Amino acid sequence: MLIHPYKFEKTASLLALGIATALPPCALTQPAVGQAGASAISATGRPGKLAFDAASVRPSTQNSSLKGVDFLNPASDAAPPPGGLLSWNVSLPWLINFAYDLRSSQMRRRAREALPKWAQDDWYTIEARAEGNPSRDDVRQMVRSLLEDRFQFAAHMGKREGQVYALVVARPGFALKPHPGGAPCSLSSSQMDENKFPQVHPSYTSVPAHCGIFSRELSHSGERRLEMLNVTMQQIADSLGLGLPLLVVDETGLAGRYDAVLDFGSDDLSANADSSDAIGLPPLPGALEKQAGLKLVKQNAQIETLLIDHIERLSGN
Repeated sequence: MLIHPYKFEKTASLLALGIATALPPCALTQPAVGQAGASAISATGRPGKLAFDAASVRPSTQNSSLKGVDFLNPASDAAPPPGGLLSWNVSLPWLINFAYDLRSSQMRRRAREALPKWAQDDWYTIEARAEGNPSRDDVRQMVRSLLEDRFQFAAHMGKREGQVYALVVARPGFALKPHPGGAPCSLSSSQMDENKFPQVHPSYTSVPAHCGIFSRELSHSGERRLEMLNVTMQQIADSLGLGLPLLVVDETGLAGRYDAVLDFGSDDLSANADSSDAIGLPPLPGALEKQAGLKLVKQNAQIETLLIDHIERLSGN
């Protein structure tokens, strides 16, 4: 059964809207005074190993504001901020998901469950600097080095037989719109009508429609909107995979960039959920076919999975 997308991920996406916060260089080279377990390192890096030029990692709490999860989301294609200054406040699974490019809820769940409880629950504030103009893939390797250096983390990818969802075209030429080159990312006035969607959160006034992938709440009953603007089919597959029990692989054969908006409800709505403002939207599979002309087909495949070999609590190195 398909499950409702964006349980933990949706909350993070709604609360953390910035990619990263620029910090002065002095904040990156020394840990905060009085923070137990804080560590700082100037990474010379082993040959062939990318590492941050400077990084501070210190314990935090979930009560602190989430920071940087839009960038760390593997389904995103956000570039590192100018100057290579990165600031995050997240749990370890977020860093592992990004470092090892875990794009489905299935892969994320298995990786999380393989961690000790402290590693699942503890949060960290990370401030890092990378000189020059690192790419997103460069930063991914730097985060992997950070995990190895500060948490003695070791893992490898393995394969096993399992099932995936293949994303295929159900109705060619229907609803899925190619994004015109150079055009801004926007929605129609009808889609942003808050009289029609009075419970939309965050509102379009506070967070306007923008390029990339973004999720909004449409009602308190679990109905949501997934905005995918100027994105590739691989990004669409990745974003769907974040909330489904199986990995989603792109088998549409479609190149280029597209715009798609999905309004959908949950097919596992809790009996305790507030349905007083329900719009009556279909579950994700029906919405995907009706609104975007795409569908998910279950099939067998060799599935990559992250096998965790070792992890220790935060060290100063």
